[in-house]
Amino acid sequence: MMREGTTMTRHGFGRFVRLVGVVAVCLAMALPASAAKVLNRGNGAEPKGLDPHQASGDPENQILGDMFVGLYTEDVKGKPILGSAEKVETSEDGLTWTFTIRDHKWSDGKPVTAEDFVFSYRRILDPKTASEYASILYPIKNAEKVNKGTLPLSELGVSAPDPKTFVIQLAHPAPYLPEMMTHYSCFPLPKHVIEAKGSDWTKVGIMASNGPYMLAERRPFDRIKLVRNPYFYDAANVKIDEVNFYPTTDEAASLKRYRADELDTVDRWPLAEYKWLSANVPSETLKYPGLRVLYDVYNTRKAPLNDRRVRMALAMAVDRATIQKDVHFGVHGLVAENVLPPGMANADVSAKVPWSGKPMDARRAEAKALLLAAGFGPHKPLKLTYSFINRPDTKRRAIAMQSMLKDIGVEVELVAKDFAVHYDNLKTANFEIGEAGWVFDYNDAQSVLFLFQSSTDQLNYPGYKNPAYDALMAQAENEKDAVARGKLLGQAAGMLINDVAVAPSFFQFIRPLVKSRVRNWEETSRGVNRTRWLDITDKSGETASGDGQAQEGGGFWSWLGSWFSYDAWQKWWNS
Repeated sequence: MMREGTTMTRHGFGRFVRLVGVVAVCLAMALPASAAKVLNRGNGAEPKGLDPHQASGDPENQILGDMFVGLYTEDVKGKPILGSAEKVETSEDGLTWTFTIRDHKWSDGKPVTAEDFVFSYRRILDPKTASEYASILYPIKNAEKVNKGTLPLSELGVSAPDPKTFVIQLAHPAPYLPEMMTHYSCFPLPKHVIEAKGSDWTKVGIMASNGPYMLAERRPFDRIKLVRNPYFYDAANVKIDEVNFYPTTDEAASLKRYRADELDTVDRWPLAEYKWLSANVPSETLKYPGLRVLYDVYNTRKAPLNDRRVRMALAMAVDRATIQKDVHFGVHGLVAENVLPPGMANADVSAKVPWSGKPMDARRAEAKALLLAAGFGPHKPLKLTYSFINRPDTKRRAIAMQSMLKDIGVEVELVAKDFAVHYDNLKTANFEIGEAGWVFDYNDAQSVLFLFQSSTDQLNYPGYKNPAYDALMAQAENEKDAVARGKLLGQAAGMLINDVAVAPSFFQFIRPLVKSRVRNWEETSRGVNRTRWLDITDKSGETASGDGQAQEGGGFWSWLGSWFSYDAWQKWWNS
């Protein structure tokens, strides 16, 4: 009797538990589950990779800046604020910066320490890493010598006296350091992961990041999916739960996806569609000045482009005002006569290209005379190739340039490549004339002028080497007075464009498409809009259900509903 009675009691209790499960399922189905907030971003070219020390483009910047936070980071307006450092002290001479690392963790739960910064800065400057962006850190004491292999890594001017203190010793004052430190070349990397996994450290399930998001999925040439990092120090204020980055090199195709609501933002809209866009979605078609410049580069390493007369003839024969009006429909940006754009901080931007102010007829006549003096003319036409990124807007511009150069007797073959291949060709000097653009990493003239110093390697596309230019840049680096420094940088810019190693073309507008349901999007000078500051509403304009708390824990009813799915519940009931 005792055993029989006990069996009956357990059976009755089991049915009671199952009944509670049924009620829970019904309640979970009846109550709305908290929905995740998902942002789909069109991000331009397929990123080269997710290792910050192997990145070199803006597409990587947008992704990596959501995953990592340097000593400084950007606020919603793109201005530098303290990030992984909670405090900084600077010596009177401006050469020693002491950072206190805030208490925070990598996305795998391990603490971020000052040693991670030491490891990262040494790694990017290690010659074995062969990082294209290593030279951006040359303001650090001994950085160039370490990068060139003439000093050991231990001599780099960085140290970690304790786990919370990171010290940078500079070779010269760098007032732009806070903005520079927001760049991905200055992000901390997880030493413990890289030492354990090597080159596999950027794979899904292995990669650890210290920013608001962490890697969840990567499908090459499809999307990169990031989800909220629960260990981010400001996770409570991150509104969007998931962000997907899609490659959108084909601007016409990306516009179709945007119109189909597959994308919430697109990095740039097609110039040819401006009339339709401004008529149909004017509030979503954004256009504002930015710190970026488009220019043509000439490979000065080989004849005939090692002859300034040839470069000058080619540069002055291009009618950029006509291109801006007829090819760019007047909405691409401003015609550039310097590599330093308007809005450049602490720099003299008064220098202009040598052909400034001359009418086109006079420019064409002078160009022909220069070519004749260099040995080219009807008897010996100059034949060159022009390399550019294979985009509709760029192709139209290239065709216009081809026609303009034909007017001075130059035969140009157009060579279109995708983004990555094109820039690889520039870095390896596999071109004659090439289209190039620069998005400033920080608001300082040094951000673009350093590209053309003799010490710069892969990013010095024209192979420009001028001791007088290098001397001006060195003098500017050691100048403490901001006004005097700005004049020196302005002189360097003037020397660069007068030597015609590059020919500035346009100061491009930043021109994204942004759905009205995306909130807190600000016009930033570098085109940086970190997802951590954004929010998104549903398509009706109502605030999307779900918040950081709900997504992180799922909410009780959402969790219960997913746990007690119908199929799972049926098996459970019959067990």
